[in-house]
Amino acid sequence: MDIDGSKALVAVLLGGMLAACSTTNGAPEQQATKKPAGPTAIEPAVAAFRDICFAYRPPYTQARAAAARYGVKTFETKQGSSLISGKYTYLEGATDDRSLIVIINPDGLCDTKYRRHPGMADDETIERQFADVIRTKYPDAFKIGDRGHEYHVSINGKRTSFGFSLNHDGYIQFM
Repeated sequence: MDIDGSKALVAVLLGGMLAACSTTNGAPEQQATKKPAGPTAIEPAVAAFRDICFAYRPPYTQARAAAARYGVKTFETKQGSSLISGKYTYLEGATDDRSLIVIINPDGLCDTKYRRHPGMADDETIERQFADVIRTKYPDAFKIGDRGHEYHVSINGKRTSFGFSLNHDGYIQFM
């Protein structure tokens, strides 16, 4: 075989290999579903907690303005009691459809309750996002055990907990 013949043979072989790489065998192409690159959108329930409660400190006066940006119109003063703290006064506000309820105890507690709905992320995703929010301010936050949804932090030597739960009314509650 002469040099021109060798070059032609190499060109044919190379062309055939490239063609084999770019053709399909007639079967439908099946690719694994890939998650889009970049940050995942935060679940609105977690964002509401972050923006309303987590961003502020007691007495949470700015939290009411943040709640208004989520559609909470007015807060009512209510009375409650518990075995641990006795009687207490708190503020409760909600959106018109009650899909978001905000509870503020000016002495140190702020809760958001967000109604579960079919398009909501799964509990594992919500917990991961919730933990990520907590760790933005408290990188040393830790969880005790696998069963709970509480993250513990130390603030000025005092242990504080942030947690969430699915309550009996169909809400996911962040505190």
